[in-house]
Amino acid sequence: MQQLNDPALMQHYIDKYHLQNYFSFDLQSAAVLVRYDANEILSLAGKVVNTFSILVSGECIAYMITRSDKFHCECHYKDMHFMGMVGTLWNKPAINDIKALTPCICLCFPAEVYRPILLNDVKFLRYAAEYMASHIRQSAAHFEPLETRLAAFILETEQDGAFRYNLTLCADLVETSYRHLLRTLHAFCSMGILKREEKSSYIIVDRGQLEELRMGHGIT
Repeated sequence: MQQLNDPALMQHYIDKYHLQNYFSFDLQSAAVLVRYDANEILSLAGKVVNTFSILVSGECIAYMITRSDKFHCECHYKDMHFMGMVGTLWNKPAINDIKALTPCICLCFPAEVYRPILLNDVKFLRYAAEYMASHIRQSAAHFEPLETRLAAFILETEQDGAFRYNLTLCADLVETSYRHLLRTLHAFCSMGILKREEKSSYIIVDRGQLEELRMGHGIT
């Protein structure tokens, strides 16, 4: 973890994601930028998080290991996300570990100082209610078929019309086996949805059908 003393970079992220619109106090004066390395742990389950953290660059994962030693991905954070909002806002222990998948930058400010302010900030609470409702809707995706979960993940992580992602990690994030993931990707290719370019690299051929899958309409 490294604090970045770069006001211009902070203002860049505040402007890029319109973050000031969500707060009644001045973010530039309240927050600091913090950089995390890939695989660095940002918070641990069972511990109260004393810092509000807004991911503004990179990828993180909130996860737990179940009693049966299975990996469960609760959230995959990419670009702008408020992390651990519920626990931090109400001073409750985190229920998941959060780890950086790539180098990440977060905008952070102390919970002890700003928790009472945020709990009375109508502008922030309106956004928090919308954010948490969206999170609940996204959590329902854990119960969707693998085809739906994978289509959503491909559309979320694709770059310039291509899906290039570590497939071992992808299997963990969509909660399936590596072998089942490969079978599903092969099915997408057979249906003309994807075209395999090289190992772990696929070109999106039929974005419309991929969108249909993400909506849970099934393979046609």
